[in-house]
Amino acid sequence: MRKHLLTIALCAAATVAMGSFAYAGTTLESLGTRDNVRGWVDNTNLLEMYSEDGGEVLADLDGNVLTEKSYGRVGYDSKYGFLTVIVEPEDGVNGVGAVNLSGKEVVPCTYGEIDFENEHWIEAIVLNEATADQYDYQALLGDGYYLIDHVDFYYAGDDGSVTQAGSLARDQYLDSHAYGNYINIENRSDGSITAYDSTWTPVETPEPLKYVYDEAPGADDQVISFYENGQYGLKDAAGNVILPASFGSIYSFDGDYAKVVNRLESGEVYGLIDKTGTVVVPVEYEDIDRAFYGAATAENDYSGYAYNNYGYYAVVRDHKLGYVDESGTVTCDFTIAEDNCENNGASATYTDMGGAMHILAADGTDTDVSQYENVRAMYGGSGMYYSVTDADYNYGVIDWHGNVIVEVKYNEVELSGDGQYLLIQADYNSPYELLKLTYTPDNAPAQADAQDAGTSLAVAEDPDAAQDAAAEGSQDAPAEDAAAPAEAEGAADFSVVAGLIDSAITLANSDAAANKDAIISVLSNAADALAQSKPEVKTVIDSAITLMNSDSIDGASVATVLNSAKALLGV
Repeated sequence: MRKHLLTIALCAAATVAMGSFAYAGTTLESLGTRDNVRGWVDNTNLLEMYSEDGGEVLADLDGNVLTEKSYGRVGYDSKYGFLTVIVEPEDGVNGVGAVNLSGKEVVPCTYGEIDFENEHWIEAIVLNEATADQYDYQALLGDGYYLIDHVDFYYAGDDGSVTQAGSLARDQYLDSHAYGNYINIENRSDGSITAYDSTWTPVETPEPLKYVYDEAPGADDQVISFYENGQYGLKDAAGNVILPASFGSIYSFDGDYAKVVNRLESGEVYGLIDKTGTVVVPVEYEDIDRAFYGAATAENDYSGYAYNNYGYYAVVRDHKLGYVDESGTVTCDFTIAEDNCENNGASATYTDMGGAMHILAADGTDTDVSQYENVRAMYGGSGMYYSVTDADYNYGVIDWHGNVIVEVKYNEVELSGDGQYLLIQADYNSPYELLKLTYTPDNAPAQADAQDAGTSLAVAEDPDAAQDAAAEGSQDAPAEDAAAPAEAEGAADFSVVAGLIDSAITLANSDAAANKDAIISVLSNAADALAQSKPEVKTVIDSAITLMNSDSIDGASVATVLNSAKALLGV
């Protein structure tokens, strides 16, 4: 087992933008600036910040420092709710440890390498310098070679406690595989496989384990696959059948989901089940494609790999990519060759025959985004958000329909691991601004063409852009269409209506007369959305529209009326 090491030692509150109410989109709320921020810790919504002594600390969204001390580097690797931390090693080799998401150091910084095996097991490896003739690890940079001295195994309990469970010398350790509360160890000397439980007690097995990936009986805390009459099913930890044996194969669970396979004369077909045994995606597709850019949450073990992204699943039929929703209904037909698509979660990117890049959304919307120099799915964005650049390397953010979320004028844009927060930086010398993203799903009161203008920072910063967006929304979303979904659901999405009201207030306070058309358009959409569910608020908004149509427009009076409407809305 020879691995490359990334490093051994220390390496030298107001809503700012509202969008058209013509589609289900994203709103942004500014949480202020954050000084001394290096960026997000990968796969988390925690901040990596510079400390006063020149090191790095872990901080929460409010900028509160979580770690008890500073480190040379925080979080170059993070999995299962743990982060690596590095200090200057006393022996020049072993200075790596681990903290949890609360900033508590759970593994001391006395190791050369840390491997997070799963949510319960952490391998901490002490290394010695070696030569190119015999080594276990090689430095990623430089000519460093290292041999394992010994490996300490730490167990994380369900209560958050982390304790050292056991330790093995190099000749006792070659490889390992953790599953649930158990870990298999392959012995370097004789090749035998031993399973250990959380107390480092060898597990009794009916017969010797042959491979490091074998699972001992009762290994999974929640569900266990079983084989019967040539098929596989699921049982719970108590042995109760939760899914009868009905599939040719059941893959290991990734988060809450597992692929299942049936073998037909025409070939294999795939579907997806959850841990209750419910078939989420019908077993009829050539493949179920897991996305790499999903939100890193506890449900998927803080990994970006996810099947479910905003309620959509990517599937393959006839070698073409499509999408289904949580009911199994096809939402995006199979038109683009799988080999020409990169599935990013709730959308995919592909290049047409003319060389133009497109975003294919899971709801079937196809958008040409070739006006940008680069278009990349954002980590944690689940295919809902993309970073884009212009020819001058300015960055911005668009959504799965191509709507501008953040104008293309920033030095850097970066999503948190859970996809709920955004850091933007105007230039290298500016502090980061922290924004909260709120995505409104498809129960928004208006369902217009998906190309309609969405949420954009340009709304607050550029009144002309707001006017264009609102005008486009009013043209494409007639009042009768806007009210229909609200009637079906029984209520409007009041947070989005509040966003529209705030947008109108911002424009009124800026220059009500100059922004007259944009304000009226935005308020008309808001009023139409509330016609059935909040008629008293609609009446107040109509009063504001009347003021906007007067010969002498008083922006302050309009804003006062709209604040009253928002108070009545109760958001």
